[in-house]
Amino acid sequence: MRTAISTAQKEKTTSPLVGQGLMDIMMKFAPLPTPKADDLIEGTVLGQERSVFFVDISPVGTGIIYGREYNRAKDIIRALVPGDKITVKITELENERGYFSLSLKEAKQKMVWKEAEDLQKTKTPLILSVTDANKGGLVLEWSGVQGFLPTSQLKSNHYPRVQDGNKDKIEEELKKLKGEKLKVTIIASDQKENKLIFSEKNSDMEEIKDMVSKYKIGDIVDGDITG
Repeated sequence: MRTAISTAQKEKTTSPLVGQGLMDIMMKFAPLPTPKADDLIEGTVLGQERSVFFVDISPVGTGIIYGREYNRAKDIIRALVPGDKITVKITELENERGYFSLSLKEAKQKMVWKEAEDLQKTKTPLILSVTDANKGGLVLEWSGVQGFLPTSQLKSNHYPRVQDGNKDKIEEELKKLKGEKLKVTIIASDQKENKLIFSEKNSDMEEIKDMVSKYKIGDIVDGDITG
């Protein structure tokens, strides 16, 4: 006697996909992501052989840091052990050894400039020390990047008041600020031009808003010409 088998039972016995979720099926047959040169990607340290550093960047493959990039990143590589998670930049999709070429230094630089862009958008205040000064303004350093704070972007209490506008005297006044910590915001950042511009004027927006709220249109106030 033949036993009748329901349609559902037939599907259960014949389809290898039965019981799997739709997302599992889609993930199983989805194409691997295609990386591009200049992409940042997270990888796992595999180890090193002589002057070649191997990084697992699954699921796309294995990458290496070697040659000039290895020498540039020696200080970072020295502290890494197999299993460590690191962020690297893809510099070449396939080198002469058949691997992805990677850079640790360039990845770090790209992340720093990305953070600078984010801080510029959010107008986040930073406390930075003045490292040097010239006739045009102050030099500050942030995350290993040298930036510039133009004289026009200084607060009035730091603005060099020189009666005859002598540039040498202005530089003398600005150099007095060397070593001081200033509250600044990033107002321009460009990695290609290696340009990072700060402003001291926009760092205390709440303070400025509070001060301005004390005045109304038509008020007469005393002031000093600063430039």
